[in-house]
Amino acid sequence: MSAHHPLITTSDGLAVLVDRLAHEPVVALDTEASSFHRYTERVCLIQLSTRTDTWLVDPLALPDIAAMDRILTDPAIEWVIHDADYDLRMLKRAGGLRVTNVFDTLVAAELLNEPELGLAANLAKHFGITLDKRFQKADWSKRPLTPDMLAYAATDTAHLIALRDILKARLEEKGRWSWAREEFEHLVHIPFANTGTEEPGFLRIKGAKALKPRQLAVLRELHGWREALAERLDRAPFMVLGNETMLDLSRNPPADLAALGQRKGIGESTLQRSGPAIMKAIERAMALPKDQWPRVERPKRWDRDDDYEERLKRLKQVRERLMVEHDLRPGIVSPNHVLTEIARLMPRTSDELAALPGMRRWQVELFGPSLIAAL
Repeated sequence: MSAHHPLITTSDGLAVLVDRLAHEPVVALDTEASSFHRYTERVCLIQLSTRTDTWLVDPLALPDIAAMDRILTDPAIEWVIHDADYDLRMLKRAGGLRVTNVFDTLVAAELLNEPELGLAANLAKHFGITLDKRFQKADWSKRPLTPDMLAYAATDTAHLIALRDILKARLEEKGRWSWAREEFEHLVHIPFANTGTEEPGFLRIKGAKALKPRQLAVLRELHGWREALAERLDRAPFMVLGNETMLDLSRNPPADLAALGQRKGIGESTLQRSGPAIMKAIERAMALPKDQWPRVERPKRWDRDDDYEERLKRLKQVRERLMVEHDLRPGIVSPNHVLTEIARLMPRTSDELAALPGMRRWQVELFGPSLIAAL
């Protein structure tokens, strides 16, 4: 292991590192997780970089990483992360850890309308650095980690602060730094936001809500069987049975094992190992009475409004103009779901517009008059 990025595997080592980083004004952070391979998603490696040094923290070798709370919550330390939403959620899952002050280089690139938003593309553009992609889907829960994997992980944060410097300078030059600060402030609260009742897992599968109630009953049983087996094996659910295969079996349930074996996504090993259990799940669903079939909750019904579509059309035309004027993506000016709410609720003032979920202060100030005028 290079002295430039030591691997921290002890509580004492982590305490020393925390003391070292407590005096840094800006630190880059990234995480590697097990979501692609394991049922229980967990943080398997944390990469931390200052302007000169990089460290790798191994959470699987430590009793906990609670000592990091001291620096993560320090408002004097800016944490530079690329696509922070995922990493912030993972830190919460790793022990309720919360970041107070974040700079998301992906969000910054969005606000600058960079043609490509990925970290690899931005490092290549600004520094001529080519990231090694060999370990993007590696199983980071396995130990020991190879020297090549550790070197790969260290590269993810080694240049993040330099990228942050370039993006921040451009944001300030364009007068968009206040936009970024508001977006960053919103980001740190997302993992801890109360989103209400979460949908059942089978309904979160893409395409599930297009199924009929009886087909949904089959999908629910198959999903329950898959989750139980994946948890027992500690394998990612898609490695047990793919979503597309489950949707296909739900739309047109096979009558027997022979028919099951003919389906795409059901290989010989899956048929031998899990075929009978899959058929039992399907049979349980098919035997359910109609009143026990799951049903998708339909979107809120609105009173008939003949002018709604025309208002929405005008709002989209205004957004198109604003995109060109300010050189921004449509979702940065106003996402579709926000435009829909504006068209339905017809806010008449900046305060009413600002009260809509998803609206930012900078959007209200810059685009509000044009959006309200379109109504």
